[in-house]
Amino acid sequence: MIRFLRSGVLKPPRTIYRPPKAGSTGHGQVVPSFDEGVVVLRDAKRHVVRVAWEAPTRKNSKPKHLKKGVPSVEKRRKRAAGDNTRALDPGVYTVIGYRVMRRDKTGARWFVSATETRGLKRISVLAGKRQRIEIDPAVAVDCAALRTKTGLRILMTITGENESGLTIFRQGRRIAIEYRVLDAQGRAIASGVMKYG
Repeated sequence: MIRFLRSGVLKPPRTIYRPPKAGSTGHGQVVPSFDEGVVVLRDAKRHVVRVAWEAPTRKNSKPKHLKKGVPSVEKRRKRAAGDNTRALDPGVYTVIGYRVMRRDKTGARWFVSATETRGLKRISVLAGKRQRIEIDPAVAVDCAALRTKTGLRILMTITGENESGLTIFRQGRRIAIEYRVLDAQGRAIASGVMKYG
């Protein structure tokens, strides 16, 4: 497996993270329904394109140590308020994943990351036209407790748009999903932390 990954046969998707060059033509433009994040698209030829509205990650970059407060958040908001269009070749694309980011009051970065290889929705990109990519950042949590011979079995499903598989991250790490099961009187009869997978 490692040999295959190092072989270069598996290419990462092309990433578009800048607005189109001034005066360029022949493409359609897409804008997101969110401020910061990524949409992963698959075209009719099954090529995957990653369209980003976030700063590109540089290889071997060390994190900058910021002073108290979060001045970089303000810079990011100003940048996002600028030109948020991205150029795509005309065609029909299927949204197969997304990541929507937000920051809390302390500046900690939270994001939801969802994938659905069958596709969440289709978008048509027309040359010279602007298309808005609508992504619903809502998180749906479905939980059930079943009593079995061996004890209590907890089933939890966390989904995003169109029931896509979704994970919640804070500062780049998956958050622990805690649970409590209450009896009819409101007493806790089981509690713990869910495992992903």
